Amino acid sequence: MKKIEETKVRDIMTFGTITVPENTTIIEAVYILVEGSIHAVVVVNQRREPVGVISETDIPKAFGRNFDDVKVTEIMHPSPEVIEMDKTIKYACEVMRNRHIHRLIVVDDCKEMRGILSLTDMIKEIYKIARNRRW
Repeated sequence: MKKIEETKVRDIMTFGTITVPENTTIIEAVYILVEGSIHAVVVVNQRREPVGVISETDIPKAFGRNFDDVKVTEIMHPSPEVIEMDKTIKYACEVMRNRHIHRLIVVDDCKEMRGILSLTDMIKEIYKIARNRRW
């Protein structure tokens, strides 16, 4: 029987990333989150390198301010954690638990951003494994 811990990141990650430049405002990020039905976006610099992640849980940090004036860099989680595609989910879980984060940026062998691994991806995989076991 397959265990999620043995699964590779590449097997359950979400391929592709939605990114925003550093000068994006909070209101622009909110539109992207809501209209895209997603929980987070990656903030990139001019070289398209990830410099942060802004998620739904970061938005309240801007409360009391004009969302049109607050940049994502002011409330994002800086220095996002990356993981290689060939790492195991067990390793990814340890990184998430130790860093108190819910998603990792997935990179290939050339360190190019390829997608995101989130807790939601892991929960979906647990569901698939459990469902297959029952039938």
